[in-house]
Amino acid sequence: MPFKYLDHTGESWIVASGQSLEEAFGEGAKALFNLMVPLAQIEPRESRPVTCSAESLDRLFFEWLNELIFIKDVEGLIFCKFELSPITRVEMGYTLEARVHGELFDPDIHDGHVDVKAATYSELTCEQTSEGYEGGWVHDI
Repeated sequence: MPFKYLDHTGESWIVASGQSLEEAFGEGAKALFNLMVPLAQIEPRESRPVTCSAESLDRLFFEWLNELIFIKDVEGLIFCKFELSPITRVEMGYTLEARVHGELFDPDIHDGHVDVKAATYSELTCEQTSEGYEGGWVHDI
């Protein structure tokens, strides 16, 4: 699995990887939602566009995750599929455009595990590796 959960004092730490930057961001999103509800229980019934910008790749990863959490909190949607356009370098940093797919959380259908409140700056990374890209973060549960 291209993401893994690591031990961290008091919270949960996730590291996601991919051959491309977009794949690593998508795997990070899958890891985030899989922690809350098993991905196999989520159907891609609805979709939403997501756009984020930040001055660095690690901050873009942080903004991406928190935007997904914001949509979950406001609209009650949980996601299982993430289609990212190529992340682009712009004058002030980076920008990301994606379409995310999922459905409304239903406690009668979905086995909710934990509710992730936010991604944090703790252990926040997004870097190129010899095998592609890797991003990590600790989140508040």
